[in-house]
Amino acid sequence: MDTALWIQYLTYGLLLLLIVLGIRFLWLSITQRIHHPEQWIFRSQQRKIPDDLLALERRSDDRIRLYNFWFQTERIIKEGITGDFAELGVYKGDSAWLIHRLAPDRTLHLFDTFAGFYQPDLSMETGEASTYTWRDFADTDAGAVKARFGNTPNVLIHEGWFPDTAEEAEDCTFALVHMDADLYQPVKAGLAFFYPRLAPGGVIIVHDYTHKWEGLMRAVDEFVASIPECLVHVPDRFGSVMILKNKPLPG
Repeated sequence: MDTALWIQYLTYGLLLLLIVLGIRFLWLSITQRIHHPEQWIFRSQQRKIPDDLLALERRSDDRIRLYNFWFQTERIIKEGITGDFAELGVYKGDSAWLIHRLAPDRTLHLFDTFAGFYQPDLSMETGEASTYTWRDFADTDAGAVKARFGNTPNVLIHEGWFPDTAEEAEDCTFALVHMDADLYQPVKAGLAFFYPRLAPGGVIIVHDYTHKWEGLMRAVDEFVASIPECLVHVPDRFGSVMILKNKPLPG
């Protein structure tokens, strides 16, 4: 096949790709337009939401999740809830960047192996998580994630197996914790570590609470059965749930 024909095929392929991406963008713009919360629109009109967050919203394929992070962060700041922020299960740092952008003054702890799943944690999994290997989510590294935050001193990387790395934050109080660890063992360990250190009014958000991640659901359900708070479901794309720690009654 001559070079001209190859170029023609390549051109057609690129045009097809652009068409598909354009259709997808229009579809997301149309179907997700109804999901703009009124408070987000109001704050946007007041120019109190930074342009980079508005751009992220336009690109997002899970806007409800983005809005939930925003609402919880706004609530924590408004109510004066003290404590650091944390994420367990960082991967390449996309949600970590969002959390930090929403509350740049808070210390943010990032916990991950940055080398994929820990093999013993995989042994007890069922459902979709049972198909994982240690190679899944291993295409990242702590240095690359840290670089996303520049020289920001209040973003702390805790590299290694959790809960071993939890020792580095034993004396901390937390206001917001995001857990995206997928498996039974790290989620169980995360809830056991963070909940006692969660400030009253603070929140733990657990991502991927669906039937596909049976171990994660089991870890959450077992833990919630032992605490006074109820589980709050978030109707985002992959199913998040929240634990909002009770505040003491005034007086």
